[in-house]
Amino acid sequence: MNTEINVEFCIYGDELNPDEITRLLELQPSLSYRKDDFIRDNGLMKRLEGCWEINTGYAPSVDINDALSKMKEILDVKTEKILQIKRTNTFDCKMTIVIKIYNNNVPGMYFSPSTLSFIVNDLEAEMDICTYVM
Repeated sequence: MNTEINVEFCIYGDELNPDEITRLLELQPSLSYRKDDFIRDNGLMKRLEGCWEINTGYAPSVDINDALSKMKEILDVKTEKILQIKRTNTFDCKMTIVIKIYNNNVPGMYFSPSTLSFIVNDLEAEMDICTYVM
């Protein structure tokens, strides 16, 4: 199996209404939930905040920039709306790179200035990298 990379972009906050974010951004989320929704159907644990998330889906790659470029294409025209949603509602944003490493095939992990600027300056998002050795 080949190393796979997925990039997730999440808007989150206590009062987040995922349906409203979907309407404003005109994008269908990959995942969404409200604060106090149950985690799984077991009824034991509740979500601590609301979340609206879109992701690129896992794809074989040895360069994180392949998936980051795909996410940038999706969000580039939505940047102003995202900032307006974030600032109006005091929500936060996070970009997460999830890497499943197979056969010790570790991908290149570097960020161009334009990619960093897009994530940190344009989207005002946190950045996270999760690696899983399979």
